[in-house]
Amino acid sequence: MYAAEPVLFVWDADEVQRIMRNEHGLWSAGMGWDALVFDKMRPQRGNFGGLLSMDFDPHRLARKLVQPAFTQKALKGYLETALGRVESTVSHWIESGRVDFKRASRGLMAGVSSEIFTGISDPAQVASIDQALSDFWHGPLALIKDARFGPSLRRAIRGLATLESELKALLPVRRAAPGKDLFSQMCQVESEGDTSDRALIYIFLTIMFAAFDTTAHGVTSMAYLLAKHPSWQERLRSEALRVMSGGITWSGLQQLEQLEWAWKETLRLMPINAGLPRRALRDFELLGHSFRAGTFVAAMAGAMGRHPNWWSDPLQFDPERFSPQRAEDKKHPAIYLPFGGGAHACVGMQLATLETKLLFYTLVTRCRFELARDYTARHTMTPVGCVSGKVALKLTRLS
Repeated sequence: MYAAEPVLFVWDADEVQRIMRNEHGLWSAGMGWDALVFDKMRPQRGNFGGLLSMDFDPHRLARKLVQPAFTQKALKGYLETALGRVESTVSHWIESGRVDFKRASRGLMAGVSSEIFTGISDPAQVASIDQALSDFWHGPLALIKDARFGPSLRRAIRGLATLESELKALLPVRRAAPGKDLFSQMCQVESEGDTSDRALIYIFLTIMFAAFDTTAHGVTSMAYLLAKHPSWQERLRSEALRVMSGGITWSGLQQLEQLEWAWKETLRLMPINAGLPRRALRDFELLGHSFRAGTFVAAMAGAMGRHPNWWSDPLQFDPERFSPQRAEDKKHPAIYLPFGGGAHACVGMQLATLETKLLFYTLVTRCRFELARDYTARHTMTPVGCVSGKVALKLTRLS
């Protein structure tokens, strides 16, 4: 997609729902994501080949390949992997009494995600992967879309090459001696589709792209909102101590209902992805207007979370709107889609929620936290949605 190409933004619930369902095969998610993110990253022309870049039967086959990596059994293994790192990191934060949460949570989630996704725990290798992912995600923001003249795009291309190289070297190791990590799970699955090394690596890469930074940005926004609303910290603390008085368990995390409301409200108020890209494969009509095949469309699934027609006081932090008594998110199927919808709904949504619950259970049961310096934040897109500022927190250990 070039800078001069027009974009059709869709902010109507019925139309967003139709685009997500794609019942008549009108919309290509692959051509949307490739145009938005991947086209300039590789010298080869054509489809990127990752999960985001597939449509229809190839996409269905690719999802079958990754689904065993997100079963309950697999998620329980990821929880065991993440638990020690989260507890030790939070203890260090509390000992220090202060943390720049945006930077620190990104470091924590990079380590957790690297171990969960690849089984890599070596700090230097984790840092290399995290830097490569950070460089990659700055590619879509590059003002100069020609790698010969644009340093940001060159770094993004190098980041992608680093990730490919790391996974190519890791693949035979995980096939020979699989661990509990997600990459090992995928390496053991037989697929009806293209199971070449390249296909497996690119499918896995798009899962990594969607998981590393996104969860870190989401928990940072949630930390800011809870710091601004200490009464909700107290509610979450009471719930956590009541539900899991004996410590962290899988079943206990599933029962943290109010913590899940707060997470959902964070993703509504400060969506990680404001819009989902699609490209029309045929001429079409939308709300009485005619458009040509090839039109680039952004279905504003994230922005629907602030639509005043559907949400009461949409700019207010109010997790109770997700309670069974109010259930504002159930008014229409397309007004709350933080993880996308339809065939392309995020496969990792349960993992992201699990990581978030683990982190905030650990925080609220060990400390109270407030902004070290109060400020009124904005929701920013760079390109992933997150609260503005460092979110510097002052932490007070519970007696």
